Amino acid sequence: MLEKIREGSQGPVAKVILSLVIVSFAIAGVGSYINSGGEPNAAEVNDLEIKQSQFERAYDDAKRRMESQYGEMFSRLTADPAYLANFKQGVLERLISEQLINDLAKRLSIRISDEQIKKEIFEMPVFQVDGKFNNDRYIQLLSSNNYTPAQFRDTLRQDLTRQAVVSALTDSEFVLENEAKQFQALQAQQRSIEYVEVPVESFKAGVTADDAAIEEYYQQHIASYETSEQLKLSYVELTLDAVASQVEVSDSEVQEYYDANQDTYKAAERRRASHILISTATDDAKAKAQALLAEIKAGADFAELAKEKSEDTFSGENGGDLDFFGKGVMDPAFEEAAFALENIGDVSDVVESSFGYHIIKLTAIEEAKIKPLADVKDDIVKQLQKNQARDIFVEKQQQLADVSFEVPDTLTDAAKAAGLTVKTTALANINNLPAPLNNPKVTDAAMSDDVLNQGYNSSVIEISSDHLVVVRVEAHEPARTKSLNEVKAQVTEAVKLDLAKQAAQSWVEEVNSKWQAGDDISALLAEKSLEVKSEADIPRFGSSVPSPIARKAFEMAQPSNEQASTTWVEVSPAQFALVKLNNVTTAEVETTDQATEQRLLQAMTDYHYQALIKALRETAEVKVYKSTAAPAES
Repeated sequence: MLEKIREGSQGPVAKVILSLVIVSFAIAGVGSYINSGGEPNAAEVNDLEIKQSQFERAYDDAKRRMESQYGEMFSRLTADPAYLANFKQGVLERLISEQLINDLAKRLSIRISDEQIKKEIFEMPVFQVDGKFNNDRYIQLLSSNNYTPAQFRDTLRQDLTRQAVVSALTDSEFVLENEAKQFQALQAQQRSIEYVEVPVESFKAGVTADDAAIEEYYQQHIASYETSEQLKLSYVELTLDAVASQVEVSDSEVQEYYDANQDTYKAAERRRASHILISTATDDAKAKAQALLAEIKAGADFAELAKEKSEDTFSGENGGDLDFFGKGVMDPAFEEAAFALENIGDVSDVVESSFGYHIIKLTAIEEAKIKPLADVKDDIVKQLQKNQARDIFVEKQQQLADVSFEVPDTLTDAAKAAGLTVKTTALANINNLPAPLNNPKVTDAAMSDDVLNQGYNSSVIEISSDHLVVVRVEAHEPARTKSLNEVKAQVTEAVKLDLAKQAAQSWVEEVNSKWQAGDDISALLAEKSLEVKSEADIPRFGSSVPSPIARKAFEMAQPSNEQASTTWVEVSPAQFALVKLNNVTTAEVETTDQATEQRLLQAMTDYHYQALIKALRETAEVKVYKSTAAPAES
């Protein structure tokens, strides 16, 4: 009976019915998702929502930037749950700050026009080829970053709006000459120091981790010793691409397909035009455009007028040139007028579009043409391979489904029947299975009773319409907390490091007091095999001294006759340092340079921006949801 059910479910009528049912469920599901609001919020700022997907995208972007900059070091840092939580919180705080600025812009009625957005996009170097905006590159880059043009436009509008708000605050900043001199003098200041590096490791021999301390540490950090649920899977994978790669295609088949699909390989006509734009924001815009058209008809140079009069300054610098474009790229009214011109050199009447009034001159025509077979042969071969592979793929799918069901306790027979191989993963986190098994459908199938507990093969799992897998569980480890006995060595080491750090800090505090009082500390240093290092006239930036020590040195008060200037600093979790400031050298500044003034101006701008965010935050209603970070309201 089961065999008949399976055969019936594979029939064409059943598949059509099933497709209709799936479509109806999909439509109903999407509708309910939209109607119910569906996607959760990560936070709300004065009723402006920050969606969870928006937060996750910002987090992924920030993570990619850090990984590209710091590589493996960043991966080690994010393995620490506390660091990862702080990192995520930083991303969320940035999004909240942006929404605070968006809310302020809304209240101030600050808006960015479509023309400003278009100008910004045209001027972005990333969208340019040979110094000119390239629409193909624009579409390609948006697609590769999962943006539609509408989404990118909206994102850019928000960014430019925030820039406008911040500019309104910061563009009025200025630096007095005396301030710049004082700042430059501080920047050029040099300091002579002595310092002692104190490694925490050198205190480990003097500490003992007793059972009580080990137990206490284990209980306080028990979350660190939790293991995730893990699976080891064997699987058989069937893809249309793999089947297609085995299909042989003859030259005659390629030629026949090429001849039958000439329209597919036709490159559409493209035109090159120059234009002069008069924005509708200009008084008497249409009259000005008509006056310019009259000048052109009277013999005036189109390119010179474009440079002088066009409000599209980007193209105006090039005599109004817009390069080649096909249909579907420009504003509909503009496009219709440009493609209506018959001869090179023809000039249109005044054309109104959503951007304003245009005068268009046709400068070149690239006729429609058929791409030669040599240019498209590889694409045709792939298409023919895929076409012929469809039937083979369906046949292998059926073989895979039948044999994996009939012989449920091994994948070997099913793989052999379909001409495939059995692959096996290592034991992996259930939420981070290796490709191609990192798919919720695979996880659900693997965790079903039949597959997980009964030891049967799964049914055929559709990763996509052209990508199928069948899996079976080879090993399963439930999530659990490792016992203290399992991690005792690791916990003992952590406790000893904590105790050593406490001992090291107490020691540097004691030695610092003696050093500050003018006592000789050489004997104390000798006990720990430490030495004093001296550095004369170190600059504020770029010295060979470890940066935390140098930074601390420039925070210290100048020494006096009554008392030495000493302190200590935690260089890293594994090291402290004692620091003594001996001398401060400040240069006389007669004149300031532009770079220094710019740095001071930037510092003042950053300070006032942060003050603005703080003020907005104090009066705003901000809600952060548990799914993103610790719940909070302010």
